[in-house]
Amino acid sequence: MGIVAGVITTVLWDCDGVLQHSPHDWAEALERIGGGPQFATALFEAEKTALRGERSLRDVVDELLQQRPTGASTQDVLALWAMFVEDEDAWEVVDAVRAAGVRCVLATNQQDVRVEIMRHERGYDDRVDGAYYSSEVGHMKPSAEYFEAVLADLGIEPAQALFVDDSAANIDTARELGIAVVHHDPTSGAKVLRQEIAEFVQL
Repeated sequence: MGIVAGVITTVLWDCDGVLQHSPHDWAEALERIGGGPQFATALFEAEKTALRGERSLRDVVDELLQQRPTGASTQDVLALWAMFVEDEDAWEVVDAVRAAGVRCVLATNQQDVRVEIMRHERGYDDRVDGAYYSSEVGHMKPSAEYFEAVLADLGIEPAQALFVDDSAANIDTARELGIAVVHHDPTSGAKVLRQEIAEFVQL
């Protein structure tokens, strides 16, 4: 039981697409509250400043709705980010990795509204050994600066980390930095996730 060849000491877990999933299609959800494709594009572009911790998401949405009125309120839009479901089967894989003696931390792009929900309403921080939300790190994936900041804070070398994510862009950056990676397909389920992790950590 434990770390294969004494190399991987820490697993960095993405959340959306790995440990949690959205029950709705974002484009359809925004359409329902009065925003069309152009509004969705503008919203996700504007959200990046909140994902980097430069602004509050509430301020970002307030400003966007003033520029592009949809008939929806700021709270209507913010509520969409609360609509996600924990994948308890995937979380059991996290539990198994921790039980094997390997540190597990969250490595996820999240703005302040989502951080509040995940940390205080869902209790995510209590289920892992650390959490690196992009809005608190000050950088967002797939930037190298995000990963470098996380590794520096953990006090580990890239080769000691395993990064799990569903995004090819995020995986590519981590791999280029020398971090071991698992490119997880969200549709494959927790059984496959466990098999992918088991290639690096004895469970």
